[in-house]
Amino acid sequence: MALRFKLSVLFLFALVIFLPGCSSSSDNEKESLDDVTLRLQWIPQAQFAGYIVADELEYYKEEGLNVTLLPAGPDLKPHITVANGSEDIGIGVPNQILTARSNEVPLTIVAQVFQDSPNRYILKAANQINSLQQLAGKKVGLWLGGDEAEFIAMLRSQGMALEDVDLVSQGFSVIPFLEEEYILSQVTTYNELNQIKAQGYSEDDLQIISPEDYKAAIPGDVIFVRQDFIETKLETLVSFLSASMKGWQYAIDNPDSTIDLILRVNPELDRADQESQLREVIKLVTYGNAQKSGLGVMTQEDYERTLKILRESNQIEGDVDITSVFDPSPLQKSKSSGQ
Repeated sequence: MALRFKLSVLFLFALVIFLPGCSSSSDNEKESLDDVTLRLQWIPQAQFAGYIVADELEYYKEEGLNVTLLPAGPDLKPHITVANGSEDIGIGVPNQILTARSNEVPLTIVAQVFQDSPNRYILKAANQINSLQQLAGKKVGLWLGGDEAEFIAMLRSQGMALEDVDLVSQGFSVIPFLEEEYILSQVTTYNELNQIKAQGYSEDDLQIISPEDYKAAIPGDVIFVRQDFIETKLETLVSFLSASMKGWQYAIDNPDSTIDLILRVNPELDRADQESQLREVIKLVTYGNAQKSGLGVMTQEDYERTLKILRESNQIEGDVDITSVFDPSPLQKSKSSGQ
């Protein structure tokens, strides 16, 4: 009886020691992950499907990363927060990175996620034009602060300047366009254009102008970092890109379950809106060079054209070494790269 009692005490003692050990093991596993912050361009939505998937399905964790996805907004710009060291990685657009480089801010693109410009310039069919010159003196709604660069290049290709139109600084609502406060509006294919269609407008009811028609398209979303992050955290960056591209491929192959994951992260979103947004985002991700060279592929030609557009729109004055703007080597080292 005494022996049984001693054995029971020893068992309980061992159990008490073992249980904290389990907790400690879990804590140690979390501590062993490399912490990374990613600043999105907006709230979590289908535009950022690949990163949401990689986080929710633990692709980042499989790569040894603990990634925190942070939202942005009108007054919170990733190219600023990453540049000042507040975050490690950001989602932005090439013109922001080129402008930063022209001001000697060492930001570098490491993946071109959207292979086409998401911007379109739309009119109601009743206001259809045959030439941009017909917009002279007309009210035109654009996003300012750099986002107007494409449209300036489009006008220049037709011998016009921004001063030739009646420029309106538009917000993020499509209502002013629908109420004809201006006849042309800048929209994205995955957001505002879908909102207009949801109001009962079909593509036959609209004239949709692409900047590519005027050789003025600036590709959309990029992944970028500070140059010193590449130099000191290359392995972390390669792991991040591997998991992110895996997340994007999952989103392409599994759109329905991807929407489930997005709504789990941000339940306030409307499912139908996100389904429409994801369809358009996938078109941007898989466009052009991505089909033959893999997701996220970068081309110097895209950035040379973007630089030309920015110079012609007087948004860049200083010299920019175009080869410093992007670095394909981390993506080439990643597991998911087709390059």
